[in-house]
Amino acid sequence: MRLFGKKKKEPEAQEFSYEIFGGFTIKKTSTGYEIIWRSPNLTTLNVDSEPVIDEGIEIKRNGDTIQVLTTECKLRIVRKDGETKAYISKL
Repeated sequence: MRLFGKKKKEPEAQEFSYEIFGGFTIKKTSTGYEIIWRSPNLTTLNVDSEPVIDEGIEIKRNGDTIQVLTTECKLRIVRKDGETKAYISKL
């Protein structure tokens, strides 16, 4: 039974989503993966692990680079416990 102090809250996950039209590129870096697309400006996001790509997404692998060929995608970024993960699905 705790008499003093506050109960520690577990950190909540932060979630961001982007709609990407026209495809994009995922490159492996020394610290994780870099996701790059134009919207109309060049946009770059860094994640810790390889993005989870749904089955309906067309991709082309070339070494450490993944080219997403599907033209309408939803990119979901989840940050929890100091780790950033990406999920890619169709719109």
